[in-house]
Amino acid sequence: MKRSLQSIWHILAKAGTDGVIFATALIGACVFRAGTWSLPPSFSAAVAWVPVVVVVKTLTFAGLGSYGTLWRYASINDLMRLIRSTALASLAVVTLFYMFAVDLPAEVLFLDAFLTLALCGLARMVPRLLRERVTTSFVSALPSGMRRFLSPAVRGSERRILVVGAGDAGENLVREMSRNESLGYMTVGLVDDDPLKKGMRIHGVKVRGTREDIPRLVAQHAVDEILIAIPSATSAEIRPLVEICRGTGVRMKILPDLASLVHGRPRMSDVRDLKIEDLLGRPKIELDTDSVSAYVRGRRVLVTGAGGSIGGELCRQILRFNPAEIQLLGRGENSIFAIYHELMPRRGETRLVEIIGDVINKKKLEGVFDRYRPEIVFHAGADKHVPLMELNPDEAVLNNILGTRNVIEMCDQFHVERVVCISTDKAVNPTSIMGCCKRVAELYVQSDRWKNSLVTAVRFGNVLGSRGSVIPVFQAQVERGGPVTVTHKEMRRYFMTIPEAVALVIQAGAMARGGEIFVLDMGEPVLIDDLARRIIRLHGLEPDKDVPVVYCGLRPGEKLNEELAGPMERSEPTRHLKIRRLTSNSLTIPDLDSKVAKIIRQAVEMNDIAIRETLKELVPEYRPYLPPQVQSWAAKRSS
Repeated sequence: MKRSLQSIWHILAKAGTDGVIFATALIGACVFRAGTWSLPPSFSAAVAWVPVVVVVKTLTFAGLGSYGTLWRYASINDLMRLIRSTALASLAVVTLFYMFAVDLPAEVLFLDAFLTLALCGLARMVPRLLRERVTTSFVSALPSGMRRFLSPAVRGSERRILVVGAGDAGENLVREMSRNESLGYMTVGLVDDDPLKKGMRIHGVKVRGTREDIPRLVAQHAVDEILIAIPSATSAEIRPLVEICRGTGVRMKILPDLASLVHGRPRMSDVRDLKIEDLLGRPKIELDTDSVSAYVRGRRVLVTGAGGSIGGELCRQILRFNPAEIQLLGRGENSIFAIYHELMPRRGETRLVEIIGDVINKKKLEGVFDRYRPEIVFHAGADKHVPLMELNPDEAVLNNILGTRNVIEMCDQFHVERVVCISTDKAVNPTSIMGCCKRVAELYVQSDRWKNSLVTAVRFGNVLGSRGSVIPVFQAQVERGGPVTVTHKEMRRYFMTIPEAVALVIQAGAMARGGEIFVLDMGEPVLIDDLARRIIRLHGLEPDKDVPVVYCGLRPGEKLNEELAGPMERSEPTRHLKIRRLTSNSLTIPDLDSKVAKIIRQAVEMNDIAIRETLKELVPEYRPYLPPQVQSWAAKRSS
């Protein structure tokens, strides 16, 4: 009820303001035309009609919705509505004067219409100008200690923002912050490395210097947050900027790559806290969109493990190419439910199908392929945690070997055009159960038995931000106050972002000839110790001072350095500069099948020691590790 009364009073205040303007416009037009305050009789008669004119114009403006908008957010649309309202109201006044024979020169009527438009426009723009420019400049000039004495409406916000980047992205964010008080931000300035922009204003906010001026500006303007709005910047360009900002001690946020945004241009809702991925990522991998679109558009695409980190991102990126259908297959109902409802608002004409099932269950897979008839398959369902698979080798064998073989066999049986399997750098000279099982799965990919499908695999390193990866573990340890546990001071790993990894997978499908493995040019490996210390600093803390770093030793199955290609593999370039093709000789088909049949029986029996022995036969370079739990179990069994 109170809100309704407030709305009525707001409307009456706007109508009253316009009423004064309408009266002023008609009287002013008459005075201007007469050239004196002593109006001739004909003009005096017109002035007597002012109350009627005010009522007619007010009703016309109200009928066209002029009082249903907030004047402080006046826009081009409001200006067009004002022009229409003024034209119709002036026409109504002319008609009224004609009907009652009020004799006025045409110049008076034109002047009245012009003054009405000009004064009403000014009345609507002043609140916006005061809000966006005068208030911001006034509050920004005040010392931080005086701001608390101002009312919230004048103060605007307690969070004072310094925007880094005065380009299109920065302009969009400054405009949104200046217009929307509910966001709780007030922009005190921008910085940009372009010297020509210094001193210029964007929506009333001044460009106050370059990145070198950030520490001074933070102290001078009592900045609460620094917002990095340079979505085109690479990680190498972001890192030195972050070092400068980190020295100020204030919170940092970043606007991600525009290509990752759902909508067209950046909004404040896209801004997020800085992540380690922003500092470790490499130049974005460009897709050959024509070749990808040619094999994905209009097709039925099945993604196994669709609820996982890689599988989910596969679905997001594939959706951009307008497939006829994406079939979301996974054994976790909650994760499949989540990715389905995430994709639904953006699916367009693409159908989405939820399928709960396990690739180990071949009969289930056969039913899925028979019912949905996929034309392209991305196999991302697998067990990936190295230490866990050392303790559960039976699960690794069943999921990573049997599951992959089931998927490929169903694809060949149902004449699926392309099959892309996910592999790992841990399959090269493996020291872990997980890596060894992935290598056996690669042997199936490289087999020449598949006559009806192009089967390929994509091998890559650790994925930044995926579930269970080292980065979330480090972050959780920092948030608990430490210690941060690093296995070995010299351990190095290749890293890539999830979108980067998935782009490779999709591109590989376009280049597949069958039987090959693709790897990405992953740059230089990252020292895990450096990674841990960067994450600590991202939280505004100092390693070994605020949060201790502890070295705990290699875990079961781990090695210091990963490799991307084995000694017997041949590497050759592809048409994509960042992707190489690996080829090698595989085992004979009967030998592979017989040994895999044996290891599957051993997995069903949970015979951990026998599994390791058979894996050694399948992958001679494998050096098995027996964790203490397995050694104890083996000793009891033999006694």
